[in-house]
Amino acid sequence: MSRRFFDPQRFQAGHAAELGPHASHHIGKVLRMRPGDPLTLFNGEGGEWSATLEAVDKKTVTVLPHTFVDIDRAAPRPVTLGLPLIKGDRMDFAIQKAVEMGAAAIRVLESERTEVRLKGDRENKKLEHWRQVAISACEQCGLNRPPAVDGVLPLNTFMDQAQGLKLIAHPGEGPLDAGAVRDATDIALLTGPEGGFSDDELAAARAAGFVGFALGERVLRAETAPVALLASLWTLMA
Repeated sequence: MSRRFFDPQRFQAGHAAELGPHASHHIGKVLRMRPGDPLTLFNGEGGEWSATLEAVDKKTVTVLPHTFVDIDRAAPRPVTLGLPLIKGDRMDFAIQKAVEMGAAAIRVLESERTEVRLKGDRENKKLEHWRQVAISACEQCGLNRPPAVDGVLPLNTFMDQAQGLKLIAHPGEGPLDAGAVRDATDIALLTGPEGGFSDDELAAARAAGFVGFALGERVLRAETAPVALLASLWTLMA
């Protein structure tokens, strides 16, 4: 299987194209690929291209697209993940694994017990970094539509904007309603921050129509919960 790369441009069969700086750096400087090497390209609009590396320059690489394959590998339902901020590299892990598990969108949230606060340039830099984490996860796992990574939003804003079946993961709740999950066309999944939700936040979530559930009696880490919860949703839809 050839290596996969994201570049947000329209490709045409038989028309050479220069890739952007991130893909070019990864191909030319990190992987040190050579002209003639096969690769797969996707631009986020669905499907992917088989291609050949034509040239490697100091700052750019040139590729030749050959054949378009209309395949998305998307999850069975679009799930928007509400993910409270997590300290350090564990936030990268949570986003990476949520993408691999098929989240259609990720909203980064602030809550009462969020231990990280981002403002101004620091927030913008973090968001750009997390979007690149999501793209890299798509390159690895085969998804052809990178999820939007937005924020940082107040928790209440996410609750107000949520659509479809609204789920909130919280210890002590009952299991998921499999029938409701199978019938849903859209799902909003809210996972807890480090330290959990406050009583006021839980009350606000219920008032906004969120249904609580838990995976057994264990308390999962903030970065582990999204992976396990998304996996449980796909199992119910199988």
